Amino acid sequence: MPVMSRRVLGWAALVLAVAATIAVVPPLIMPAPQPDRTPAAGGPPGSPTVPPSSVPLPSAPSPPAPSRTPAARSHAAVPPARTIAPAAFGPVTVHAADPANIRVGARVIECPTCVDGSRVGYIGGPNTLAVRIAGVPRAGEWTLTVVYETEQPRTLKLAVDGGPVRELTLAGARSWLIPVRVSVRLRLPKGDCWIRFFNDTGSAPDINTITVS
Repeated sequence: MPVMSRRVLGWAALVLAVAATIAVVPPLIMPAPQPDRTPAAGGPPGSPTVPPSSVPLPSAPSPPAPSRTPAARSHAAVPPARTIAPAAFGPVTVHAADPANIRVGARVIECPTCVDGSRVGYIGGPNTLAVRIAGVPRAGEWTLTVVYETEQPRTLKLAVDGGPVRELTLAGARSWLIPVRVSVRLRLPKGDCWIRFFNDTGSAPDINTITVS
């Protein structure tokens, strides 16, 4: 074979080898294409891309509920306050022989003409009779009425709760069977009090009832 022909064949083989190398080598050394990592609009870098169809749309705000103004309350007319008058204090009568009274030395005596058929006698000297008056509505002067019996004039002394002594000289009807009454104005405290009947210098008349009015 001539020398020229061998050279041509050699160059042709070299060209074919280079072409084959170019066709095989680039796919091995070129990097593989990377997926698109462009972040979605509004999301931070590196966050996954959400398809537009799956993004929830913000709902429209609900209109505010109408405010309810409380209905005006009707105020009923308040009746004027009534002034309550204190209960009237009617006459209070206490029998001298009532067991609630305090008798010191004085004794209960039968008396057919007396209220409840008895009276308290032997009052005088150390012997006394104390009668309780309850529920006096106000302090002030009240009328004290004593029903008594005596055959001769006698002195009766009385005091309210240990206060000043009132002295009464009583003539009576000159009979132990005829009741007689005497009334005096006496100052009493509000509420309850004790009226003591006595005569520390002699004998006192017998007492049947005591009334405060």
